[in-house]
Amino acid sequence: MIKKSVTIMTCTLALASAGAAPAGFSGDVRIPMRDGVRLAGALYLPTNRTEKVGCLLSFSPYGATASGAPWWPERAEEWGVATLAVDCRGRCRSEGVFEPWEGRLVDDADDLLSWIAAQPWSSGRVAMVGGSYPGHTQLAGLRSANPALVACAPSVITLDPHSINYAPGGVLVPEFFKDWHSGHASPESWEELTRHPDRADPWWAPRLDLRRLAEAKGRAFYQAGWFDMLGAATFETFARLPEGSFLRVGPWSHGVNTFDEPGIDYSKVAGAAVTEDMENEFLLSALEGRPSRTAALPGKILLFVMGANVWRYENEWPLARTVWRKLFFDEGFGLSFDAARGGEGEDAFDYDPDNPVPTRGGRVVHAGGQYSQAPIEARADVLCYTTPALAEDLEVTGPVSASIAAKSTAPVADVAVKLVDVFPDGTPYNVLDSICRGSFAEGAPATLDFRVDVTSYVFKAGHRLRVEIAGSNSPHYEKAPDPATTRLLRGPSHLLLPTIPPPVRD
Repeated sequence: MIKKSVTIMTCTLALASAGAAPAGFSGDVRIPMRDGVRLAGALYLPTNRTEKVGCLLSFSPYGATASGAPWWPERAEEWGVATLAVDCRGRCRSEGVFEPWEGRLVDDADDLLSWIAAQPWSSGRVAMVGGSYPGHTQLAGLRSANPALVACAPSVITLDPHSINYAPGGVLVPEFFKDWHSGHASPESWEELTRHPDRADPWWAPRLDLRRLAEAKGRAFYQAGWFDMLGAATFETFARLPEGSFLRVGPWSHGVNTFDEPGIDYSKVAGAAVTEDMENEFLLSALEGRPSRTAALPGKILLFVMGANVWRYENEWPLARTVWRKLFFDEGFGLSFDAARGGEGEDAFDYDPDNPVPTRGGRVVHAGGQYSQAPIEARADVLCYTTPALAEDLEVTGPVSASIAAKSTAPVADVAVKLVDVFPDGTPYNVLDSICRGSFAEGAPATLDFRVDVTSYVFKAGHRLRVEIAGSNSPHYEKAPDPATTRLLRGPSHLLLPTIPPPVRD
């Protein structure tokens, strides 16, 4: 098993100088782009090569050529393929300026793939690998529709950089990304991004351009984590990937087999960590021009169902057998399914930008996953609504959405929603969360309709469901500018849960 995680790397420009270069290694390859910029690459050709070979490609902003040594030479020799590590534009030894998420990356990926296919050693077949931003470069390769790209294995990334940087209603997600973006590009580049919260802003158009994706032929072995900060649009991304693609979603944070030591530690659950065997077979079969064994599996989606702690194959999303159930907020801070109880009413929560509700777990880097929410629920500015204990297991698999009717004393205010699993001993563990920003006229109600998140989770018999409502979740989400008292209107407010009936037994 090889653990994969995301590491923020810096580039050291010095190449290794001691010793002779290995046979078949070219450490200073220069690859021209259509605008004259040259990208830096490190190429290794297998020593047992007797004919043209496929190429395994890493296209990364994290110092791909920094070591001065071949990238993955053992894989090159084992598979009989070339390996090529290339620095993104403006990173490490490549020329130009690095701008995260920019649409020009699609042209760079296209030019890079065409360059590989034209080399005298190349069979014209390329497979790409990598997670996080190197996964983004693979999606750029697919978006280019370049025929040389026969397979890729992106992980913990999506096709939608707007959803990566903004929650519903234009709430910025600054934790991690502000430092990452400023450090790898510039503070000015980050400030420019923050000036474009609206997805419909023309600034986002080239960054969200998927027009050529429909022409892509290369299949994808796509992986994601239920607690990955970049994973909210995982299933929308998978729906756009070429035929023959496969999706695996585990109980991970930002990286396959990445567990951040939360209160519920899936690293201790047998089978929650995976090997690279399926991914390797998927890539090698494409480089060799044959079908992958994933085509014969029971489904094209493999989900880790948390709570039940099992892997399960599925073929669509949302699942065709989903029963959509509304979960209403009741008088006395209860929750009831399918019909509101207790009549109309209001429950108020305050928001102070100088004392926001702190982030505890969820889709965050380095501290993702399920943690006890007891310290959060002890605050006076958090509302908690709870069901009675469940008489039987309840599976929630799919997209969870919210419709929150509210009034606020501030013209702009946030409503943070968190779905929680309360264990029999009373410990409340977060399952999923999000936040939505609304505009409010004084005294007038507004309704915020938004997708909270996706999950696959079994609330066990004897457990209770809880929904937390607050005005902030910081530092994960940007704080609203002004103090506010916001009132949730119980009658119409609800969550919509995708519940899955238990299997019918003979």
